Amino acid sequence: MTSSSLRQDARVIGLVGLAHGVSHFYHLILAALFPWLKAGFNLTYAECGFLMTVFFVVSGVGQTLAGFVVDHVGPRKVLFAGLALLGVSALVLAAAPNYLMLLAGSMLAGLGNSVFHPADYTLLGQRVSKERMAHAFSVHGISGNLGWAAAPLFLAGTAAVSGWRSALLAAAVIPL
Repeated sequence: MTSSSLRQDARVIGLVGLAHGVSHFYHLILAALFPWLKAGFNLTYAECGFLMTVFFVVSGVGQTLAGFVVDHVGPRKVLFAGLALLGVSALVLAAAPNYLMLLAGSMLAGLGNSVFHPADYTLLGQRVSKERMAHAFSVHGISGNLGWAAAPLFLAGTAAVSGWRSALLAAAVIPL
């Protein structure tokens, strides 16, 4: 195996892993801010939970559809579109004046999140050599876990210092 092949594999694995970490970070973008959202909008726990339900239903249904789009236009374009949707969703959430806009932001985040597995696995399968495929899937998995770990620390920490809207604005920068 040549060093350029190793470099390309490492680059693809690293970039796809980073994108997957961002995806998992966004799984918890609302949950980490529940204490602030609940107080700020006078929400019940059921309403907070419904925001998460909307995110994951849109994401789950969207994954199948995203697979077809990946096959049609390619994984790179779809992955970038998903990252952009995540960033936009955080901006919508940060500006939300009411629960309806929180729902809209949650839907946008779910739609953005839906592209990652179809796009990630396609990119890894197409661009990583067979010899490093196990490493690719390991990095993909651990990067998702790191995204889950980072979200509460980043969002709650930022919200505690400068408010939940600032936390979401800061989060919008991550995928963009």
